[in-house]
Amino acid sequence: MSIKKNIITKLPDSWQDRILARVIASNEWKRIPTFQMLFESFVLMGGARDDITTVFTNANDLNTDFYKVAREQAKEREQIAAKEVNPSNKRIEYQKALLLYFLADWVISEESLFRENYSDLLRVSEIIDSLGTIPTKKVYLEWEEGHIACRLRIPINQNNGQFPLMVLVQGNDTVKETLLFVEDKLIDQNIAVLNVDQPGWGESLMSGNHYVISMIYDADKITNEIFKFLATVERIDINRVGVFGFSGGGTMATILAAADQRFKIMVSYGGAIYDLGKAIKGLPAMQKRQLLKHYGTSKNQLKKLIPAFNYDRILPQIQCDCLLIHGEKDTLAPVETIHKAAELISGPVEKRIVPGGNHMCSDTMMEIQIPFMISWIKKKI
Repeated sequence: MSIKKNIITKLPDSWQDRILARVIASNEWKRIPTFQMLFESFVLMGGARDDITTVFTNANDLNTDFYKVAREQAKEREQIAAKEVNPSNKRIEYQKALLLYFLADWVISEESLFRENYSDLLRVSEIIDSLGTIPTKKVYLEWEEGHIACRLRIPINQNNGQFPLMVLVQGNDTVKETLLFVEDKLIDQNIAVLNVDQPGWGESLMSGNHYVISMIYDADKITNEIFKFLATVERIDINRVGVFGFSGGGTMATILAAADQRFKIMVSYGGAIYDLGKAIKGLPAMQKRQLLKHYGTSKNQLKKLIPAFNYDRILPQIQCDCLLIHGEKDTLAPVETIHKAAELISGPVEKRIVPGGNHMCSDTMMEIQIPFMISWIKKKI
């Protein structure tokens, strides 16, 4: 089956679902850009290549059967992890199980299934945290409905000093628990981490929290909650706080940096930080449904949400130092939009355009881009 890039996204939702179901049944799913990106992201976050291949090979659809198969594979991976003796290896194996629960979440919209699955994901996350050398504190920030859930990790303090901190915001195809690899790398460089759910995402969604259009105009509500909490943590230097996000998290990072001048740096990795509406319109139906689930909105309401991301107004409000890492060949958020964004940002901007890089610059992400990003962050804060 030969499928040209981006053609599927132009078809009606029902047609897209039928075609993708046939693609899965024929085991040609790797030829679909959306699945390629999911596969690459899954592996980069610590998932096992064989696991995702098994799920796609054994599933017959992109709904309940895919959900069932992914969860069965997660249970098997948990059994493997339970037998591992070495704590470090055990932590790695449990992260593979967590990512399979995350994979199951990717295709469901029914609230009962979401709660069942995410409860298992959180259970495994707690096991992973118990195996780490740096404690994880769960933090719950106030919100209009429910709460904003966060993970706080602070390096071991040898000299009773204070640490800089990065606020992490997960992307549209991740949840905060999948960013463990970024947490670990920052901690290794003596940088603390507050890993924050986007409104309507993951654990925050379980609390009844939803994304609302006013969030874009009132982003200072969440930043005020973040800084109010950080001011109570003695080991954090409140004057050295930055914000970072992958993909959709990069989009949110720009909004938060624009809303609050207390952020000293902002890093967007693959973020749609200009012309977000075009990026959302180019998503396949299944990814749009994922957004609608987390945004707690309908297609018609989403059409109202997109114009609210007025980056001609938002970007000039960013005054902190910024690093924009972006793939030259990114088809989701074209690199031209990054150049436009850089011109609008008021603060100093460093662009790192990766030659030939795709949306997540996956070929060089772990060995080159992330180390560069960590080095830049350490230098700035």
